[in-house]
Amino acid sequence: MRRVLVSLILIAQSAPISAASELAIFHTASFGGSRSVSLSLAEGTVSRNPAFDFDVVITLSEFDGGGAVLYRDGGRHKASVRCVSPATVRINSADYAVDVSARPGADWKHDLWAAVCNAPVS
Repeated sequence: MRRVLVSLILIAQSAPISAASELAIFHTASFGGSRSVSLSLAEGTVSRNPAFDFDVVITLSEFDGGGAVLYRDGGRHKASVRCVSPATVRINSADYAVDVSARPGADWKHDLWAAVCNAPVS
């Protein structure tokens, strides 16, 4: 049931990036205060691979210190996420273990896992 509800949340966030990027940002890295790069969830569905829970599409944007967009990557980077132990993020064919106890913002893979697997459910 939780998987279905989280899927609905991800699908709701699948609006065009220009309209939903502020709401779908799951990780931001700052570089000297003058620039930052944000990773956003563009799409998400229940995974077709039984070893994973969700398949997502990630986009990347670069902002200046005032929040203006400097660059928006046109690529759509696919990833798969396993919520249960061992928590894992797969990019292409590489699997990355997720330290579920990491503090938010420390690692983009943890933040992706948290955004997808810890989505609020009512």
